[in-house]
Amino acid sequence: MDRQGLKSARNLFANGQFPMAAAPEGANNGHTEIVSPFEPGIAQFGFWCVDDLLKADRQEKVFIVPLGIQYFYRDAPWQPIAELVSQLEVDLGIASSGDTPAQKLSADPETIAQDLYPRLVQLGWRLLEIMESYYSDFFQVSFASTAVPTDHSANELAARLNRLLNAALEVAESFFHIPPKGSVIDRCRKIEQAGWDWIYREDLRPEKALSPVERGLADRIAEEAELRMWHMRLVESFVAVTGDYVKTKPSVERFAETLLLLRDTLTRIKGESPFPRPTLGDQLAYLAVGEPLSVSDRWPAYKQNRRQAIADLTTDLQIAVQSLITAEQPSRS
Repeated sequence: MDRQGLKSARNLFANGQFPMAAAPEGANNGHTEIVSPFEPGIAQFGFWCVDDLLKADRQEKVFIVPLGIQYFYRDAPWQPIAELVSQLEVDLGIASSGDTPAQKLSADPETIAQDLYPRLVQLGWRLLEIMESYYSDFFQVSFASTAVPTDHSANELAARLNRLLNAALEVAESFFHIPPKGSVIDRCRKIEQAGWDWIYREDLRPEKALSPVERGLADRIAEEAELRMWHMRLVESFVAVTGDYVKTKPSVERFAETLLLLRDTLTRIKGESPFPRPTLGDQLAYLAVGEPLSVSDRWPAYKQNRRQAIADLTTDLQIAVQSLITAEQPSRS
C-alpha cells in the first residue's frame, strides 16, 4: 500500500486549492458507452475529507459531483477505420478478405459497417487463436473446447476470452505469489501493486548504498517484474469486451473503440508502446453533470458502519454516473 500517496491525496481533498477530479473505475476500459465497476476509493476519500474538516472545526460540506464523459467523432471516420482493419490483418497474418471500395465509404453507414464487421470478427478470432497457442505452448495452460465455431457466436467468444484472460492473470499471479481471488479488475490491481513493490522497493531507498552486484540483481528483479506485469496489461485492454458490443450497435464509435483495443494489444505484443494512439478523426467530448451526492449527510451512517456506508455511496455514485452515459449520438454538426 502506498501510504505516502494516500496521505498526500487525503490532504489535497481537504486542503487543496481546487476540487479533486478522479476516475472511480480505477482504469480506462476503452469504451464510451460502458462504465466499469467502481472502486471504493473515492467514497473512502470523501468520508476522510468529512472527518478532516470536522477535526479542524471547519463548516464546509463535502459533495461528490458525478460526471459522465464520452467521446463522439465529429465526422464518421470509416476510411481510416477500413485502413486500420487492413493494417491489423497484416499484423495477424490474415489475407485480406477484400478491400472496402472508396465508393462504399460514401454510402450508407449501415452498409459500411456490414462490410467491415466480418473482418473485425475474423481479427478477434485470429488473435484469440494465437494467444491461446502462446499460453498453451509456453505456460502449460490447457484450453478446453478451443475449436473455432463456424458461426463465430458472441457467447463462445466471450467464454474463450474469459478463459484466456484468466490464464494470463494466473501467469503473473504465480510469479508474484498472489492467490487468484476477486474480480478481473481486483486481480489486475493486485498484480500491478505487487509489480510496483518489486520495482520501487522500500528496502532500496536512495540513502542505502548498494554494491554493483546488488544493484544489478535489483535491476534484474525489476525487469522480471515488468515482464510479468505485461500479461496484466494485456488483460486490462479487454476487461470490458463482451463479444457483442459492435454487433448490437455497429456505430462508428463502437467500431473504432474495438479496433483500437485490438491495435493496442497487437502493439504491446510486438514489443512497442501503444501510445500515442493513431487519430482516426476529430472527436467531440460530451460531458454530462449529475446531481451532487452529499458525503457529509452520510457521515452518521459512516460512523455507525463504515464498510456499509462506503459500499452504499460507491453504488449510488455508480448508478448516477451510469445514468449520465447516453447511447444516443449527438449531432455531428
